[in-house]
Amino acid sequence: MTNRTQKYHEAALHRIPWATQTNAKRLKPEWPDMPPFIKHAKGCRIWDLDNREYIDYRCALGPIILGYQYKQVDDAVRAQMNKGVIFSMASPIELETADAVIKNVPWIEQIRFMKTGADACTACIRLARSYTGRDHILSSGYHGFHDWFAVNWSNAGVPAALKDYVHEVAYGDIAGVERIFAEHGNQLAAAIVEPYDWNEVVAMDYLRRLRELCDAHGTLLIFDEVLTGFRLARGGAQEYFGITPDLAAFAKAIANGYPLSAFAGKREYMQTLEKMIITLTHGGETLSLAACKATMEMMQNEPVHEHVFAMGKRLRDGFAEIIKETGIPAQASGVEPAPFIKFATGDEANDKKVKDRLFTRFFAKGIFANDRWFINYSHRESDIDETLDKIREACKEI
Repeated sequence: MTNRTQKYHEAALHRIPWATQTNAKRLKPEWPDMPPFIKHAKGCRIWDLDNREYIDYRCALGPIILGYQYKQVDDAVRAQMNKGVIFSMASPIELETADAVIKNVPWIEQIRFMKTGADACTACIRLARSYTGRDHILSSGYHGFHDWFAVNWSNAGVPAALKDYVHEVAYGDIAGVERIFAEHGNQLAAAIVEPYDWNEVVAMDYLRRLRELCDAHGTLLIFDEVLTGFRLARGGAQEYFGITPDLAAFAKAIANGYPLSAFAGKREYMQTLEKMIITLTHGGETLSLAACKATMEMMQNEPVHEHVFAMGKRLRDGFAEIIKETGIPAQASGVEPAPFIKFATGDEANDKKVKDRLFTRFFAKGIFANDRWFINYSHRESDIDETLDKIREACKEI
């Protein structure tokens, strides 16, 4: 980090806790060449305060599915800006965007727009509790910072009484799910799950068993598609796995980086909103809706996911070739939209040391590495090949 960037970071810490708005964007001291600030981005590349250029595989933690400053999306936003950002009543673009999303995710019958993934997940829980008249939930995975999902965090500021109503289970733990349903099945309003945890094992049996148990106990199955939606497939995890939830939360890639989320599902459950209230002023903010509509149309009209999968496979295959060639103790893993390097020295602490040494070199060489290497539609073969050349150099150096 240069002196200029260091001073900027210290000033930010003085005014902003963490020096950022997002936990996952906090500076990692173990990766000293990872820049704490990005001043602009285009396509699949980003630039830091010192004008150093990186090929980006973080994609803003997942939202960038088409590419930064993607022309069709930004043009749609500019056109909507000439009409207005928010009005005293609903805008026609709300229906137009709803139709565009449902065209990509046809199991959905109704949808409402929100602003954050955490809000959308919480809305699904609130709907399920209102619909079923039950209070308990089963939670598998991370669903945001709201009370229902943070009961076991340290110093979370969450009432201890909520712990009695939230039953957490690790992803893929079928025995744990069965135990919770055996003990609380008739009290469970919902089971909310990240349908894929981005590791190399696709737990089809886990989702099938959740669906069976929810059906048997009158519990609503909620897919938290905040990250899987529009990235794992055009239709998200439901399309990829062939298992349909009752409700789902979407965010991140829904609008190629503009602030938008949604909760959606079968009409029977969404109509619960006629007897209870979930509301926010900026849910109908038109610029993000225009971005969403344009993003959905791009996915309908261009081979977005075919390209993302092809580039992800090229990257993962390159990982495997370099690992074999250099003898780095690791293996290439993950699904095509988010491959990764799984370090395998046989010791967890040593795995981290090897990873930290490599990632530090990746950043120094202009590769913005990530735990899961997200691909977007703007990554070209030349970007992947340049990335692999620099990874090969870094692996040989250590």
